[in-house]
Amino acid sequence: MHQKQIENVFSLTSELRFQHFISKVCDWEELWILEDTNDHFLILTPEKNIEYLPVWPHSEYASQFSSLYPTYKPSRIMLNSFLKEWLLDLHNMNIQIGILPNLEISVWIIEPNKLKIELENELKQYE
Repeated sequence: MHQKQIENVFSLTSELRFQHFISKVCDWEELWILEDTNDHFLILTPEKNIEYLPVWPHSEYASQFSSLYPTYKPSRIMLNSFLKEWLLDLHNMNIQIGILPNLEISVWIIEPNKLKIELENELKQYE
């Protein structure tokens, strides 16, 4: 992935980055989070009542974002595992999902159950 591609996607609105994320994650059947050496994943808390897990469709986006959190590195999650395990766990922990945040930390935040529906609807197009 070229730096210009990353910059172009990061410059999109949060809504357009959300659409890009859904499409690419379903195409590639994986997504990326940031994780530290102790296997703790990055959770951001921009407001007292919201916590979210930032996710990206490709490791290069996560790598760029990790410059803001240098102790974290990209870690891959297979889409099937994310749908069957992660989203339920995040829902139970009351943690939202932050879709493809850019370096200004502009982000589309969505509830795990709603993201599951969006991903499953997109995957139906591949059947």
